[in-house]
Amino acid sequence: MEKTELYEAFFQESNRYYLEQLNYYENGRKFRFSYSSLICGVFWFLYRKMYLEFFIILTLFYVESIFENLVLAQLIGIEETKFFSFVVNIVLLIAMGIIGNNLYIKKAKRMIEKAQMTFTNLDQQKDFLAKKGGTSFLYVIIAFALFVLVTLLLAK
Repeated sequence: MEKTELYEAFFQESNRYYLEQLNYYENGRKFRFSYSSLICGVFWFLYRKMYLEFFIILTLFYVESIFENLVLAQLIGIEETKFFSFVVNIVLLIAMGIIGNNLYIKKAKRMIEKAQMTFTNLDQQKDFLAKKGGTSFLYVIIAFALFVLVTLLLAK
């Protein structure tokens, strides 16, 4: 029961959904599709406080974009590169939908292990997990505003 309480503290408002995902994960179904991460893309990772994963995925998109602009456009032309970019972006979004819940469950497990190693008191563990888990709109809003700003600056 104690472990369930820790997961509930980490998952917060979505604890029923993620406890179900955790159950699937622990019973061998490691990948369950997340429509939220598909629809929201990299912003879903920020919303779920998965900052490292956000930056890794953002870097993948950036490297892929550089490859398209510097290499692929020269090899196959601009119009074909636009189509290629569209297809790659769809594939990356689907990949995020496939791995999103898996990465979130793994983060929850790491944070619970850290809480148990750092604090002996259950209430302290739950407080720690409440701060590390759950959701946050702050960085989503900041990242989205930066994305719009960069897009507008590059469009000029």
